[in-house]
Amino acid sequence: MGILKTVGCSMLLFTAVMGVNAQGANTSNPGPEKVIYLTFDDGPLDGSEKINDAIVYEKVPITVLLVGKHAEAMPDYVDLYKKNAYIEVGNHSYSHARNHYSKFYFDPAGVLEDFLKSDTIINSADRVARLPGRNMWRIGDRKKDDIASGSEAADLLAENSFEIYGWDMEWFHDPKTAEPVGTAEELFHEIEKHLDRGRTFTKGHLVLLCHDEMFSKDYEETELKKLIELLKTRKDVQFGRLKDYPKGS
Repeated sequence: MGILKTVGCSMLLFTAVMGVNAQGANTSNPGPEKVIYLTFDDGPLDGSEKINDAIVYEKVPITVLLVGKHAEAMPDYVDLYKKNAYIEVGNHSYSHARNHYSKFYFDPAGVLEDFLKSDTIINSADRVARLPGRNMWRIGDRKKDDIASGSEAADLLAENSFEIYGWDMEWFHDPKTAEPVGTAEELFHEIEKHLDRGRTFTKGHLVLLCHDEMFSKDYEETELKKLIELLKTRKDVQFGRLKDYPKGS
């Protein structure tokens, strides 16, 4: 079973933190050919503190997509993320579709209300969002859906100024234990295989999906750091936040 899932147009990676500031901008050369966006869904949960610690150590920009009801239960972790200059906070709905996706997306107006409720709790500076259980994109005038269910809801969110981000690849986790599937080295090699195949939603920009609960243990934090350090060996790429993702084609 593959460690990563490809779902878009080209796949690529990113650079050493050398020459990259807290905003993810390259400061030492005219610009890398590729950008990778590390994204973490479903927080704040038990992995939030270790994700934050890893990013403090590695000093690379990431995006966390938070669930409003989790943010209500763990407000200190929301504050922790917001105090970290490298971390962008986005919206992953209030209820996480109550884990009944088809029913949730049957009511697009209800989906919008759910995201707006989460917005008041998370209070993010950006309207960066991801739909629970759906790999859908609404960026500028471009869109892509993995399934028909949820398409109308995604359109309505976009009409209300939300930027909807899917993903190009996923770091899978065990559904029972939440442990990452495969090592950082295996994941890196899988990414390497896909770097030059041009299959991401936007050429030269790779969005990697992870989940908060994958990083609650010390060794899992170590694996995250190891992946970042391996990716830093690529000199033609840098890290970015979703708010800086290209809006045009």
